[in-house]
Amino acid sequence: MSSKGRIVSFGLCLLILITLAIPPALGQTTDNRQPNPENATMYLWGDSALANGDCINHFSSDDSSELGYGEYDETENIDFTCALDEPLIEEMFLNPNGTIDLKIGFLIQSSENSDGDELKISLKRDSETLAQKEFTFPTFSDEQISWQIPISENMSYWPKDSIPQLQIEFNKPGPTNLECLDPNKALAGCEPKFRIYYSDNDEGLDVKGVFPILDPSDPAAINPNDLNENDSIASMSVGSLSVPALMFAPWLIAVVVIVGFITLRKDEFQLQMVLEDNTAAKGTAESTSDGKTLIDSYRARVLTLCALYVAQGIPWGFITVTFVTYLAVKGVAASELAFLLTLGTLPWSLKFLWGPVIDRIQYRKMGRRRPWILIAQTGMIVVLSSMLLIPNPASDLTLIASMFLVYNIFTSLQDVSTDALAVDVLKPHELEKVNSYMFTAKSVGGIIGGAGLGTIIGFVGIKGAILLQIPILVIIMMVPLFMTERPGEKLFPWSEDSDDENDEEEEDSRSLKEIFSNVKTAFSLRSTQLGIALSLVMSLSFFLIPVLPLLFVRELGWTEATFNATKGGLILIVTMLGYIVGGQLGNRFGGKLVMIYSALGTALVTATWGLTESMWSSGLFMMSIWCVHTFTWAMVSINIYSLMMRITWGEVGGTQFTGYMAMMNLSAIIGYQLTGPIASRFDYPTLFLIAAVLETIVIFAVIFIDPDETRRILGAKKENLGSEA
Repeated sequence: MSSKGRIVSFGLCLLILITLAIPPALGQTTDNRQPNPENATMYLWGDSALANGDCINHFSSDDSSELGYGEYDETENIDFTCALDEPLIEEMFLNPNGTIDLKIGFLIQSSENSDGDELKISLKRDSETLAQKEFTFPTFSDEQISWQIPISENMSYWPKDSIPQLQIEFNKPGPTNLECLDPNKALAGCEPKFRIYYSDNDEGLDVKGVFPILDPSDPAAINPNDLNENDSIASMSVGSLSVPALMFAPWLIAVVVIVGFITLRKDEFQLQMVLEDNTAAKGTAESTSDGKTLIDSYRARVLTLCALYVAQGIPWGFITVTFVTYLAVKGVAASELAFLLTLGTLPWSLKFLWGPVIDRIQYRKMGRRRPWILIAQTGMIVVLSSMLLIPNPASDLTLIASMFLVYNIFTSLQDVSTDALAVDVLKPHELEKVNSYMFTAKSVGGIIGGAGLGTIIGFVGIKGAILLQIPILVIIMMVPLFMTERPGEKLFPWSEDSDDENDEEEEDSRSLKEIFSNVKTAFSLRSTQLGIALSLVMSLSFFLIPVLPLLFVRELGWTEATFNATKGGLILIVTMLGYIVGGQLGNRFGGKLVMIYSALGTALVTATWGLTESMWSSGLFMMSIWCVHTFTWAMVSINIYSLMMRITWGEVGGTQFTGYMAMMNLSAIIGYQLTGPIASRFDYPTLFLIAAVLETIVIFAVIFIDPDETRRILGAKKENLGSEA
């Protein structure tokens, strides 16, 4: 090779080496515009004329715009996007426990008194909306918004070549002539204007977004597409410890033997106590009215109690399904939704406090429980109507959550009053059957408030969904409004006193000391104490409920939509059927008998479920055994509710029965808390066998409960006190 050729070759090699060394320096500008853990702040840039230019974002502060803002000379049908100026050149991982701190500035000059759409901002990945929220603020002034966006599951991973972008939407007419009479607006020109500020604005507005970006080597930086099957099972599955089925066999066999033993001694253990003929005849003989009061009319009792339970189910379904979903779609953060649900459910957790109040304060001329029910329903309707006055429910969550708190205070008051009313007016032989109707009615209300309003909210909007509940509640309120509990009671405070009026006014002056003394008396009986034990062990097997989604979705490959549709549709219908059938059988053969047999049947079904792992791949088998399990346990539940009502003393019905319900809620909480320590240790078949054992504990808790003890002892005590007076 000639010297000239060697020089050229050497020059080429030198050039290549220089090129390899230079890119990091030369590419610094491009790299700085891309996100990374050390460069996690996004800035906004663009042209001054949004209608003809572009709005972009990138992760470098080394940029500028012409005026520091971009604007439209109109305020209607505003819809533009500020996208990353070039797609991601590397994957981006966000901290799943972090938040995106977004700050943007606006100046909007539009009408404040006209209908339209408020400012809506959406965080998008390509065309996928990850978070969305509406904002309302005063016009004709510079305003800065701050939006904390919690990282959701579908937001933590951004693939290469994806494009982070902000979509801005607004649609309101310009200011009216009347609004332009305002001196401040007149000085501002009083013309339609929509302005978004860029990161280099001169108005002192902070315009940026801070992303919680992780280093790709961080253990929390997970690409869900790279998870192999073993990783998925390890992260979502249960424990691996297997206990042989033979270890559970002695217990289950012993339970079967015990049930057989007490079956041979039905009378001794009062399994068939229904009290139907004697009680029904007694109730008929004591009737002194034309059959229109709750005490005298079976039809009136069923209609009133079921209507009131529908009224309880509607707000429950609306809040937990329809309204929460609506807010989530509007971009409300999970923490804010949790705040709403916490305030909404708080009154239900403390509803036992209503018991002494409704037992102590009574207006007997209108009934023992009816005035409280009417007060509760009036409060529900007033609060619900007040929600219609909120311009945008999604924009002021604190206010709407506070209103839901008050709303549920009234709803929980109705629940406690209705249960106390049922204790007062239902005949002993009606408890199982009518309770099944009541809880079915509550499920129907939940379907109306959840699935029903959730389906039509897309057509009528959130305010339309709220508005539709008001006439429903008003119609339901007509039932107790024009129905009296006992002969001689007045419909309204101003109604004329009846000559038949019950002479019980002296009881209205009972002190709280007397109320609690009666509660102590009520719980002094063996059956009522065993009722507490039964309530506390009723739901221990609920540890299995959080496990089922893992089994069906993660292990068996069911889609989330299929699982939710089955649980929220078919299983709910089967539960309602179990309530009805269980109530009818309890009324016919005795609540204790049906409860014990149903609990044993449920335990055997659960054990069978755990022993048939080879058949779990069959969707038909899994759906069938789930339905059978749900049906039999619904029969257990409805007869437990009826038994608790049967052993409740009517003198303190509100307090005592609510106490049992509180114990049942505590039992469910204990069951859910058992999920972690049990499910993390044992495999699926063993978990089902453990649940089967826990379900049989109900049998031992109920065997020695005397369903008639409260009526026999405390009823006689009341009659003796009455005769002495």
